[in-house]
Amino acid sequence: MLLNRDDWYDISRDLDWELSYVDPAVAFPTSWSGAGDVPKEAWDKWDEPFRVSYRDYVRIQREKESGVKAVSSALVRSGTYEKLDPAHVAASHLHMGTTCMVEHMAVTMQSRFCRFAPTPRWRNLGVFGMLDETRHAQLDLRFSHDLLKQDPRFDWSQKAFHTKEWGVLAVKNFFDDAMLNADCVEAALATSLTVEHGFTNVQFVALAADAMAAGDINWSNLLSSIQTDEARHAQQGFPTLSIMMEHDPARAQKALDVAFWRSTRLFQTLTGPAMDYYTPLDQRKMSFKEFMLEWIVNHHERILEDYGLKKPWYWDQFLYSLENGHHAMHLGTWFWRPTLFWKPNAGVSKDEREWLREKYPTWEENWGVMWDEIIKNVNDDRIEDTLPDTLPALCNLTQLPLGSAFSRHDLADHSLTYKGRLYHFDSEISKWCFEQDPERYAGHQNFIDRFIDGQILPADLAGGLLYMGLTPDVMGDDVYDYAWAKDYLPSQATPVEESVEREPISI
Repeated sequence: MLLNRDDWYDISRDLDWELSYVDPAVAFPTSWSGAGDVPKEAWDKWDEPFRVSYRDYVRIQREKESGVKAVSSALVRSGTYEKLDPAHVAASHLHMGTTCMVEHMAVTMQSRFCRFAPTPRWRNLGVFGMLDETRHAQLDLRFSHDLLKQDPRFDWSQKAFHTKEWGVLAVKNFFDDAMLNADCVEAALATSLTVEHGFTNVQFVALAADAMAAGDINWSNLLSSIQTDEARHAQQGFPTLSIMMEHDPARAQKALDVAFWRSTRLFQTLTGPAMDYYTPLDQRKMSFKEFMLEWIVNHHERILEDYGLKKPWYWDQFLYSLENGHHAMHLGTWFWRPTLFWKPNAGVSKDEREWLREKYPTWEENWGVMWDEIIKNVNDDRIEDTLPDTLPALCNLTQLPLGSAFSRHDLADHSLTYKGRLYHFDSEISKWCFEQDPERYAGHQNFIDRFIDGQILPADLAGGLLYMGLTPDVMGDDVYDYAWAKDYLPSQATPVEESVEREPISI
């Protein structure tokens, strides 16, 4: 008689044995497992919500693969890509270059779960996680390969993590730490629970909706298909948190607080500009702040409440950063556009500014006045004054520009000296994260550290571009060739606008 899955599932996932010729502490070192002082029998309570057999997994994934491939093949032949808005295409360049190899890194993280997780149930689920992440990397590579003939920037889906482009180094630094430098427990809390179950909703749900609205059915379909996998293997975080709250709640609190802030800063860079500036105005579904409040803030608050955790001490500052952080990052990346591998969209035409003022009441005061200076230079044919002569000063934790976490009115020095070396941070929160485990972060050199160390020659912007592997065919510039600035030519201005005089602001 053929048994139902529930008749044998628990036996198969709990398959384990007592080690007789190897010390368990050697086979499962705590530096890898992260079990710490949690008793071995406590891990018997670890229970994954998604109960899936290998047979069912293969069947479901095959159906999803067939659907993605069919849509992709049809749309590539239809020439849909050529009809897409250039700013939307820039968002796909940014996404592919910064996330494709993250999926490949996640394969290694899941393989560590398979080998070192402190319970066979978790190790069993890690196998499916490995297969998921392999699929995601391959989907991104296939999507990019199909479009490589349209734009060499799609080559960066594979190339980016083999370069030293400063933005890519920031992404790589975070995921190296959260996935590859972390033990199983911390990786589950930082990656599975915080990034995959929370922040990837911004990247894979919000961007999927915007892509569909933009007519990019192929990319929207790919993002949505990936997110269905994330929802399953991200569940590794919940049973892990449950056990840690029973045996080491302080460690769980700290791990989540550090991961949440670092994730916030990263997605303010990756997704904030794409949603609020690159997505064509008539195709925007929600602002980045609105999506964060609904999908991330409410979600994280619910987790904290359900498990008896406190809100991070910096919670009010985090909420304030939702008003400003991604606007600062967008202005910075647009200004340093030659150092990017995609073409950023300014996104500040008159209609777009009206939308930004509606969504962010302080936008004009904080950021509009700075864009006014750029607009004046563009319309005076002084493009050279909108381009950098230097490289951005970077945080020694996030690797992102200093002063980009809050508004331009909140600039302050956040630094410390550790073992004779001076470190700078984009906020007191990033400084606090560093202080929780300084040995973990102290040895890393951000892009500017390497510049000062003499690793980049010639020691100027041109040398920096060469070091980053940026060639003229992919080097960033304004995606619309500054056409949006014509909105502000005198003949286009209203009498009210012509009468407004502002003090010039340097950037």
